[in-house]
Amino acid sequence: MAKKSGKQIIFVCTGNTCRSPMAEMLLKAALDIAKMKGFAVSSAGIAAQKGDVINPKSAQVLAEHGLDATDFSSTLLTGKMLKEAFAVICMTERHKDILLDMRWQALRKANEIGEEEIENNIYSFADLTGYEVPDPYGRDIDCYRYVYALLASGMGSVVAAGAASAVVSSEAPVSAQETAAHKSITQA
Repeated sequence: MAKKSGKQIIFVCTGNTCRSPMAEMLLKAALDIAKMKGFAVSSAGIAAQKGDVINPKSAQVLAEHGLDATDFSSTLLTGKMLKEAFAVICMTERHKDILLDMRWQALRKANEIGEEEIENNIYSFADLTGYEVPDPYGRDIDCYRYVYALLASGMGSVVAAGAASAVVSSEAPVSAQETAAHKSITQA
């Protein structure tokens, strides 16, 4: 994955073909609508096959909402990505547990663990919204639509949490732009 400018926010699921690509596209749209700059949004999977395309059902649901996933290509999450990211948002608590261990191992390997606590940059979707996002893989299109709806309705919370210092910006209060982004995403 090429280094992107801005604070890197990475959405993570298992295969990086269903949930995390939808979340990536939704946050990019929310930030664009809110005209919020300085962030680079991507997605990855803990068991992704590099170069896989987005699941056709995820692509269909995104297209139904005017989002194009034609050029999407899956990415395997690495320890380096975890270390360099401003925020990593995973779909379930299980993913979060795996990522916390993976990040600790990467920091330990790089001898970057000191006596002081290292700032956490890993969040589950439930940390920010109160609910996990189930895996729709292998299910019918309505399940993908349901997952999209969960992601879309939670995206405002992701933006708002960021404004409160967890994800998007540790410096800015919730603005009218963020409120507008929340409304536009949840009404999509």
